[in-house]
Amino acid sequence: MRKWIAVPSIIALLFVGNTAMAKGVEVKMSNTSSLEVQEEVCGKVPPGLLNALNKVKNPKAKASIQKNIDKHKLKCKDVEKEWTDEQIVAAVKAALQIGFSGNDTAQSVTGPLQLSSGTKGSTIVWSSNKPNVISNNGLAVVRPAAVDEVVVLTATISLNQVSVTKTFSLTVKAASTNLTDIQKVAADKAALEIKFTGSDNANHVTTALAALPSIGTNGSTVFWLSGNPAVISNDGKTVVRPAAGEGDAVVLMIAIVASNSSSDTKVFQLTVKQQLTDAQKVAADKTALDINFGGSDTLNRVTRPVDQLPAVGVNGSVITWISSSPAIVSHDGKTIVRPAVDTADATVVMTALITSNGVTDSKSFTLTVKKEFTTLEKLSADKADLAIAYGESDSATSVTKSLTLPTSLYYGSSVVWVSNTISVISNNGTLISRPAHGAGDATVTLTAYISNNGIGDSKTFQVIVKQLP
Repeated sequence: MRKWIAVPSIIALLFVGNTAMAKGVEVKMSNTSSLEVQEEVCGKVPPGLLNALNKVKNPKAKASIQKNIDKHKLKCKDVEKEWTDEQIVAAVKAALQIGFSGNDTAQSVTGPLQLSSGTKGSTIVWSSNKPNVISNNGLAVVRPAAVDEVVVLTATISLNQVSVTKTFSLTVKAASTNLTDIQKVAADKAALEIKFTGSDNANHVTTALAALPSIGTNGSTVFWLSGNPAVISNDGKTVVRPAAGEGDAVVLMIAIVASNSSSDTKVFQLTVKQQLTDAQKVAADKTALDINFGGSDTLNRVTRPVDQLPAVGVNGSVITWISSSPAIVSHDGKTIVRPAVDTADATVVMTALITSNGVTDSKSFTLTVKKEFTTLEKLSADKADLAIAYGESDSATSVTKSLTLPTSLYYGSSVVWVSNTISVISNNGTLISRPAHGAGDATVTLTAYISNNGIGDSKTFQVIVKQLP
């Protein structure tokens, strides 16, 4: 264990050069989402579009980029207008996370929690299975005296008649009042880590660091210093990537962990990736570019609008879409006019122009737009798409939480559900009564009766409800 007198010598090592003095780090990656986390990007214009707007001089190109920016700002509002209550609740559930205090994580809770009360018009009610340890609102956390305590928080997300649940398992750390300063520092040093944004990790840093903890789990104070503040600031909030051709930059981030007169250091080696050239940006964005289709649609079976055509690549290039037949599929993909039921399928080529400054490339996708379905085909398509949405970590062979059972489907079919054991699962799937511990799991058959314009069909699902632990 080092005392404060050792700190200056450690700091001096940072500025000698890019030495390999860093210790191994277990990196915690953060997830990104999808349509379900649409609200996280609503109103946030991609930096690549703004950069392009500032750099482009051609009036027509500038107008086109501005149009893409305006479309991006309105995207969430346009999409959400088409969402059903089930889709909104599912999106809120997918995006829902717990906010932690200081350096806390789900595996190490020491302070109050931040619990959402609902978004997109939904309401969220929280309940704790051990309210004497974590209160239902998460604001009161009572740490156990000797042994860590596992607490399960359940969020019930509701909108109109639709309701789903999501659970979080949290470990509340035992109070550390009996630890010496040396023990506190040692424990906090061992637990210390850097959190990254997006898909970044220690060997691939492209954006600001997500968090540099200032307080350890056991109350130690953590100070941070960067070996190259021009590339990564001391607080990690600013990352300046080397220009294309300059090579990647290796930066040492040193954490000084202290409690009263005791201190120690932990060093992390981070590699900041150099910027891509415009040609590399375009090439990389072209490779990554794909079309996300709705429902069970594919390139060879398009029946729904294609309203998620990217306007900016992952590396910042600007993407403009051109339809070979805008009367069938609009340039933005949001409007689709399928051929009449007594005609033939239509072929439409969607071409993406990928541009970064003066560098441009293109990528084409050939879509087969299916002619309008007959009533029987609509019924068949809806039956094929019909699925049960399970609670967090649940599946057909392990049901512990409420089910989401769709009652209306994309192609116009309606659904009525019937449970063969309503004492275990209600007909609408919202009430689950798990068998008592020792009684064994329960197998339940859910039958969906599907109808469309006077034509009916059915589809059965067999699920297993787990006994209580």
